[in-house]
Amino acid sequence: MRLIIAVLIVQLQLYIHIRSFRLSLAFTSIPLGISNARRGHAYGRNLLKGANDCSEIDKSIETSTIADTTLRIPTAQHLETISAHQVHHPLTSAQTFCISKKLCSHCHPQSFGFHPTAGSKLSSGLFRLSCPLLVQAIDDWEATGGVREMSDWLMQNDRTEDSNNEVNWKQKGYRQANEMQRRIREELISSEDKQQLVNRLGEYNANKFMDSGIAGIPPEQTFDVKCIHAHVADHLCRVSLSVNAPDQSALETILHGEGNVIGQRALQQLHAKGVRILGNDVCWQQCSGSEGWRYVARKNRSGLKSTRMRRKEMRDGIERDEAQ
Repeated sequence: MRLIIAVLIVQLQLYIHIRSFRLSLAFTSIPLGISNARRGHAYGRNLLKGANDCSEIDKSIETSTIADTTLRIPTAQHLETISAHQVHHPLTSAQTFCISKKLCSHCHPQSFGFHPTAGSKLSSGLFRLSCPLLVQAIDDWEATGGVREMSDWLMQNDRTEDSNNEVNWKQKGYRQANEMQRRIREELISSEDKQQLVNRLGEYNANKFMDSGIAGIPPEQTFDVKCIHAHVADHLCRVSLSVNAPDQSALETILHGEGNVIGQRALQQLHAKGVRILGNDVCWQQCSGSEGWRYVARKNRSGLKSTRMRRKEMRDGIERDEAQ
């Protein structure tokens, strides 16, 4: 009987010791032994509460100036996040000339600039949306008539105080965005690459490629939005701080800063619909590589499926050759 009581006392002491150890871990500022996923979850929740708005990271950013526009240069970590967790294909620093001017609430890039001739294929669209949360929100919006809604807004000749009561301020903003695409592309592509474009496409098509606007549209086209993703990506990469409010928050910057007038309007609409455009409490899981929430863009799904099918066909072909 005494032996049983002694064993029970030892077990109780061991339980109390383990319980105390777990509580000490929970209140330790740097949780040793806790997985990256757990640490990322706590970090994400703190960010949403405003404990960290990435301002410290923003103080040490590197920038470049292209076509009189200040662009944010990606770090190696940004490239890893975009390629491995957002768009799911390799990216190099030579291909990625910038990222979104502001990071999301979890300190991840939301869009990036893709060099038109540095990839395996030519790309007339300069800016790409990579934030899974925004991509999902815009995919859903476009599936229910978002492009038509934005195009209708574009054609409304409404005067506003922000536009100095100018009637055609939206078309003017669209033309400016298209012109910026041309100017940035002109500075990015070397004379040698231009000659290769002519050799590959012919002079007429090469000039069309160089002069194209948002998402590869003709530069004079200012009546059809075509792709909300492209306009939002352009706005996030080129948005500038207001000279009257240099210390404005990231949300205020992307909603009210000058950039792409259509991308700005789209973000304002999403914000009004309740979309947490700078991140919610689960979206960090995909961009940090943790288990949990995931979204693959509709445009990427067919591409990923085709890639898997090609690889399977190659494997099947190799197996047949070996069998023969």
